[in-house]
Order: sequence, then C-alpha cells, then structure tokens
Amino acid sequence: MPSTDAPVADGDLLRGLADGEPEAVARLFERYGSKMVAFARRYVGDEADDVVDELMRRWLEDPPRPRDSGRLSSFLAVSVYHASIDWIRRERAARGEAPRQPAGDRALESRGSSVTPTLSAEPRQQLETRLAAALERISSADRLLLESHYGHALTADECMALLGISRDAFHQRVHRARARLLSLLETA
Repeated sequence: MPSTDAPVADGDLLRGLADGEPEAVARLFERYGSKMVAFARRYVGDEADDVVDELMRRWLEDPPRPRDSGRLSSFLAVSVYHASIDWIRRERAARGEAPRQPAGDRALESRGSSVTPTLSAEPRQQLETRLAAALERISSADRLLLESHYGHALTADECMALLGISRDAFHQRVHRARARLLSLLETA
C-alpha cells in the first residue's frame, strides 16, 4: 500500500483490509474511526471506543472478507452494529442478566396492548422465532437498515448519511428490505 500521506480510495482500503494489511486498518480508522465510534455510541454508550478498538484488533488478527468493495460505509455500519450487539450480549451475560426484551415489546406492554391483540406465550414465541430466522436469512445490509430504522437506533437522516444515499433511495431500500423480510416470514 502507498504511504499514509497519499489519498487512498475506499475500495482500495477495503481490499487492503481484506488482505490483512495493518496500514489499511490504520488508514480506515484514521478516516472513519470517529464515525464508527459515534455509530457504536448509539448502541453501547460510553463503551463505544472499546467496541471499535476491539473490532480493529479483530480485523488485524482475522481480516474481514467484505462482499462489495464499493460500499465501505455499509460494510462499516454492519461491522460496528454487529460488534456493538456482541459487546452488549457479552456484558449482559457477564453480569448474569437475561437478554433484553425488544423495545417494541416493552412499548406495547406499557400501553396495555390496546393497539394490538395480546398474543399468548406460544404464538408470540413462534412469531419471534420466525422473525429471528427471517432476519438471519436477509442480507446484513437489509438487516442493518431494518433494525436501525425500525428499532429507532438511527433516524432516517442518520441512516441516509451513514449509507451515503438519498432520501428516495433510502425509502426504496427500506420498502424492498421490508418486502424481502415479509416474503421470508411467509415461507418460514
């Protein structure tokens, strides 16, 4: 890789990262580290620096294999999201706590479920299992988009900025991702 003074295209950064070049990790962090930390902060708060540091160390030890070298912002968002969720799960397990209930479930319970019918434990569990299976089968970019947008981790404007897309493209991608998820739910 060229010296750190020369500009490097995002695609070259991803290729260098996939090849295990420490200089690529350093450049990537230099260029995008503050955005990665800000994104992680939405999930893990003050632990965001640690999450991103751990992710960078992991990339040095076991280089990632990004699918599309032209979509660095999506790759970083997905990577930081998963690293943050992993961190949360490890921390909760270390404290002996059960996994958190999804925010939507807590909101419905606090409203007394007047908007939606109450599901018995069995159908609700089946629905949650089917949803989890469907979310595992969609692309990581679709999963990030849906979980961030509908989980209210990011505003629509933040999602658009993170992914580097226009408002029309954002709404189109959300619509398509939702349709793909629905299709998977119907076949599950």
